[in-house]
Amino acid sequence: MGGVSPTDVVPVPGPGTWGPIAELVLPYDPTALAETVRRRRRGLVVRLVSLGISLVVLAAIYAWQWDTISAQGGPYWVFPAIGLTFALVWTAVVLVGFLRARKELRAAPDGIAVRMGRPGVVVGTAFARWSDVEALEVVPGGLGRSDRLRLRTAQGETGVVGLDQVVLQPATLDGTARAYSAGRRGVDLSRLDN
Repeated sequence: MGGVSPTDVVPVPGPGTWGPIAELVLPYDPTALAETVRRRRRGLVVRLVSLGISLVVLAAIYAWQWDTISAQGGPYWVFPAIGLTFALVWTAVVLVGFLRARKELRAAPDGIAVRMGRPGVVVGTAFARWSDVEALEVVPGGLGRSDRLRLRTAQGETGVVGLDQVVLQPATLDGTARAYSAGRRGVDLSRLDN
């Protein structure tokens, strides 16, 4: 059993002599998105079952006490109506989150999501040399969405990739950007604090 000899190493294609850390390449990884869809589907089923149980219990109470409830009137209708409205709104919110996650999973592209190297950075479909990077930042994704890595170039191009579609944390992307840009650029993480 010997070690690795120089003839065993396969050269990496590309200009010049590239070493093993010549660039960072992150492919799209739908695993986290698929997990989000699975988790939200399970949450939707739980909400629907809970809503169904609530409706059955409420119907049973009304059937059992119909004479008393119809004689008393208003107060018996207000509180259940508020409870059912809350349950229906919450179920609708969970449904929207599930549908949005499923749509993102179906639209998840193949290929390279983020590439950083000495020449520049690629985020999604936008490329910029380090000198042309106007902003490289992590922005909040919004209600029910993961945070996003956004590249804005001096030419007006914008590339956006959801952080749930790559396997690195934002701080790692920041350190990598600073290393490859020779300290000129980093990933702005300040919007994550808000």
